[in-house]
Amino acid sequence: MTSPRKKARIHWGEEGSSGKQKGVSALQKQREQLPIAKGKEALIREISDNNVIILLGETGSGKTTQVPQYILESGMADTGIIAVTQPRRVAATSLAARVAAEQGVAVGGLVGYSVRFDEACSANTRIKYVSDGMLVRELLSDPLLSRYSVIVVDEAHERTLRTDFLIANLKTIQEKRNGANDVKGKRAASNLNPLKIVIMSATLDAEKFSRFYNHARVLYVKGRQHSVQIYHTAVSQTDYVDAALRTFFQIHTDKPPGDVLIFLPGQEDIESLDKSIKLYARRLPEERMSVVVCPMYASLPPTQQARIFSPTPPNTRKCILSTNIAETSITIPGIRYVIDTGKCKEKRYLSKDTGGGFDTLLTRDITKSSAMQRAGRAGREGPGFCFRLYTEDAFTSMALSAEPEIRRCSLTQSLLQLKCLGQDLEAVEFMDRPNVEAIYSALKTLWLLSALDNAKNLTPLGRQMASFPVEPYLARIILASREHGCASEVIDIVSLISSSSNPFVDISDQRDAIADARRKFRHPSGDHMTMLNALRSYQDVATTENKSGRKEWCRQHFVNERTFVEALKIRDQLRLTCGRLGMDWRTTRADNDEAILRCFVAGLVQQSAFLQPDGSYKQTIGQAAVKIHPGSILCEKKVPAIIYDELVYTSQIYARGVSSVPKSFFTAVTPSSKQS
Repeated sequence: MTSPRKKARIHWGEEGSSGKQKGVSALQKQREQLPIAKGKEALIREISDNNVIILLGETGSGKTTQVPQYILESGMADTGIIAVTQPRRVAATSLAARVAAEQGVAVGGLVGYSVRFDEACSANTRIKYVSDGMLVRELLSDPLLSRYSVIVVDEAHERTLRTDFLIANLKTIQEKRNGANDVKGKRAASNLNPLKIVIMSATLDAEKFSRFYNHARVLYVKGRQHSVQIYHTAVSQTDYVDAALRTFFQIHTDKPPGDVLIFLPGQEDIESLDKSIKLYARRLPEERMSVVVCPMYASLPPTQQARIFSPTPPNTRKCILSTNIAETSITIPGIRYVIDTGKCKEKRYLSKDTGGGFDTLLTRDITKSSAMQRAGRAGREGPGFCFRLYTEDAFTSMALSAEPEIRRCSLTQSLLQLKCLGQDLEAVEFMDRPNVEAIYSALKTLWLLSALDNAKNLTPLGRQMASFPVEPYLARIILASREHGCASEVIDIVSLISSSSNPFVDISDQRDAIADARRKFRHPSGDHMTMLNALRSYQDVATTENKSGRKEWCRQHFVNERTFVEALKIRDQLRLTCGRLGMDWRTTRADNDEAILRCFVAGLVQQSAFLQPDGSYKQTIGQAAVKIHPGSILCEKKVPAIIYDELVYTSQIYARGVSSVPKSFFTAVTPSSKQS
């Protein structure tokens, strides 16, 4: 491997943008210096006088942290809670910590957060940062969100599925709570506390949101963006990871101090570049600045996420490797240089008219909106530089904004939640209508899981499925364990499936060593029971070993301790949900693999495939040819029938999380036999 200094340097063309003043260190002074502070009184007046406000705030304006505090301090929220939604859990937790610090309180008191499988709030919480999915879940128990006086929908431009779901429902909720006009034009009286809605974003099609909310008022807050010098490559870069590596070391050796933020598509690219930068940094002359590399992606543990916000040590340059989470969701101090690969990961669900479908997670070009947001990260605290690893022509040809998630994701869970609210997906007023094929696919899936009957009505089983904070098929698996008496084992496996990362570490150049180390966990039926064996082994080790002992055991067996720790927290929540439904999660049949696998067939009946005479597997519903993923222990085996957690399309359609089951199991799970 050659030194980055000796590799071909990247040649740049130049472009410019503008901005203003510098921030200061003390928290309260920072609040006073934020651009939004100048318009505080006018902003409070507008929110007070209007039911809905569309607030456009440039990067660095302070809208996400300050608006909830202004509302609280004004007394406008009365005794209700101010909710601030975020598309990502990392943003919700870090913002709650920041606002709590500004208020001089601990997280979980006056200021708290609630994200999937993690919560820090109390009866005294008045400002609550929540992932949009968690607020959607609250609708199931409180359809009018009566505890909240003000709901701030932040980062609305990302148009996630749950954000669109929330925006549509908030419009209806507000009409009910604030009182709507009757057919004679008279205002109906409402005994409910009124609700105010604030839609916020740095980049947004404001007019579209305004029209949706009956021509709501649009406000604009100017940001504190310093000048950012933008450079494009002279030619396109096919290997963006290598180009990012070379660009970083060009900055590190040629440019003044200042931290670097590199935008990459996903975790795999981040981990690859992390290793390369550390390798080359160790070869630098001693008189050079040191390099500290900090990864940043959604599944990273909170302790590691916190590293990116800590001050950079003297004579050191911090290099943050992030997904698009750092575009708008969080603000990282000290950034002066941005390297933009121009790529991101986009999840797209390809639905089938027979029901079901499969996910594709492919790397694609970003939009102009994202490119501008990324460049803006370099100008938060002073003049900065953005190095785009794509040509100016490529930037010009980019789409203005991304397609809303509601038009490219599975609608199964959202449809189930709407049914619980007594609504039909076809009838709900969304900003953008979902595809008819996706709606039909979701209906077919829920019917196969017996969540809906033949008339598309919600069944009692479907309502119970919606109570669990997991995908409907996983909830169906848990509920099936009542009949088979193996809830303890099933919940353990579902908790691992629901974790944000794979429990098994896959290192391509150590596959033989990995196979040997994991032999003790292997179960002949496949991946689900193998995961259970690994979790049970980890729990045994955890009772006898200290922290370093557990870490060493995980290293030797190529398993991810973080996943196990996360799964155990998820398990606690699933057990609580079982308790609320009157279901005993303690039932166990550790010696009966058949009972456990029958539960999985109940939830994965649609996610199954049969072996064909030519040795390939064909879906039982959908008829697509699928391959078993190389990471599965069944990869090299041929069995009559398989069930799988998901289908992922890369170069081929791969089944992941695979178990072998007898074909006879499927006859017991036809929709008519599953109604309850």
